Amino acid sequence: MDVWTYALMLVGIFIALMATGVPIGFSLSISAIATVIITGEFTVTAIIHRMIGNSSSYTLLAIPFFVLAAKFMNTGGITRRIFRAASAWVGSIPGGLGHANIVASVVFSGMSGSAVADAGGLGQVEVEAMRKDGFDDDFSAAVTCASATIGPIIPPSIPMVVYGMMTETSVGSLFIGGIVPGLLLALACSILVYFMSKKRGYPVRKFSWKEIYISTRQALLSLLTPVIIIGGIWSGIFSPTEAAAVAVTYAFILACLVYREMSFKEAWQAIKETVRDSAGILVIICGAAAFSWLVAMFGITDALSQLLTSFTANKYLMLLILNAAFLVVGMFMEALAVMTITIPFLIPLMSSFGIDPIHLGVVLVLNLMIGLSTPPVGTSLFVCAKVANISIERMYKAIMPFLIPMIIVLFLITYVPGCVTWLPHMLFG
Repeated sequence: MDVWTYALMLVGIFIALMATGVPIGFSLSISAIATVIITGEFTVTAIIHRMIGNSSSYTLLAIPFFVLAAKFMNTGGITRRIFRAASAWVGSIPGGLGHANIVASVVFSGMSGSAVADAGGLGQVEVEAMRKDGFDDDFSAAVTCASATIGPIIPPSIPMVVYGMMTETSVGSLFIGGIVPGLLLALACSILVYFMSKKRGYPVRKFSWKEIYISTRQALLSLLTPVIIIGGIWSGIFSPTEAAAVAVTYAFILACLVYREMSFKEAWQAIKETVRDSAGILVIICGAAAFSWLVAMFGITDALSQLLTSFTANKYLMLLILNAAFLVVGMFMEALAVMTITIPFLIPLMSSFGIDPIHLGVVLVLNLMIGLSTPPVGTSLFVCAKVANISIERMYKAIMPFLIPMIIVLFLITYVPGCVTWLPHMLFG
């Protein structure tokens, strides 16, 4: 068999399994095992070893820690305090709580590293507050969905942990590289909220200096969390994985011992949910590891890379092709699965076109996070529609204006690499 026959068989089995409703993690692993059995090229034992080997990475320990930190913060009143402080800071600007929604996501994302955690946890607080303040549910859900996209861009970031592990790129540099793009994304969404709010006549709430002071004081310990995480990584006090453990410990202390809004029973429930969610993520990573290893061993990676490099030698055209491809794929597939399948293809392309791995990593993560907010099957769309209690059709319509600033920022950081690379190069050399 030639390389393209192998590719057709592997991908064909994968698509067939997905079409019948098999979860993506199992579809990836079963398609790899089935292809090995049919072709007889490798042993099933080799596939299993690859899956187990990929799951034992020290870097991956950061994922369950960040997931657990987000659950502690949602349960323990930390997210509510953050949103209350953000509301006081920017509530007097036209679009008031819409801007607070975005600012709170910037702060909260500095602790959770997950777009879905942001949309599902902080989103409940945000939508309810905006509803009480006179904003319609569709707009509230759309702002929440768009602001949740910031989560995995502002450090920490679960997808960047996976990317760093697979490309052997510094996770700390990836985290720092996401700061400027994350702030640009927040600014772009805030500009849209401002003009939409002015046009629709949404209410503006005035906050006194006393209210600003009180809400900031009440949230101060919560607001220190991203400072501890980012400052610790930057100063070299701890690694990104250790930063995740610090985030969990700090969130637990605040929620259980300082604020006393989370009982030990609720903490145990959060731990059990984290085990379940992390197991789901690990199944996807293991399945994708088997799939991508087989792709590389069959020579599909090299063949496709050669095909793309023969098509164009222009670095910027290649970046355009990659962005378009990931935007489409991100609409239909889980972000972590897309990353683990496609990163083996990207490594030779980065070398051929001289693309900085930190730059491409942040671009890739933002691209796939936009997919979470893009119809028809973006995960954040369904979460926010449920939180706001609106139909998914209304959610599709409401999110459309927000895709424009997100895509503008995506192409800005794609073609101005300094937006990503300047800060990590300045801090880490």
